Amino acid sequence: MTTQTDKPNALFLSLKGEVLPDHLICSGLLPAEFQGKACPYSTNGKFPGIAPLNAASANYSIDKGKAGDLCPTCAISQLAHVGHWQGHGGVSYPDELNLLRLFKCRAGFWLVVPGLCDDTASTINLDAGRTDVAV
Repeated sequence: MTTQTDKPNALFLSLKGEVLPDHLICSGLLPAEFQGKACPYSTNGKFPGIAPLNAASANYSIDKGKAGDLCPTCAISQLAHVGHWQGHGGVSYPDELNLLRLFKCRAGFWLVVPGLCDDTASTINLDAGRTDVAV
């Protein structure tokens, strides 16, 4: 069972500047559009994980990144890094997230994976793009 003290596997970014841990979104606890049910793209209400993109896969798209890049299995596209979007629409996110690669999930939410930086998309680097953000 996920608790609030567990390190999140992903962080979801709201259009209001909120940073929410994956267990709140994937489980269906928060987004009203899930009506209390788990996200249909989750794995039993949990973040489905990341995997390297495979150009030979039927669901591969350059919109998700280059072959070999790590990508959430529920992502439909990657949107550069969080820093690129700072201030867009008047919304700001914690600076600690700026280097992290930003994705849009199949349910339409923006998310980042702690340690997955935009400039090193094929590896997780927990020393870069620190995510010691209060969620």
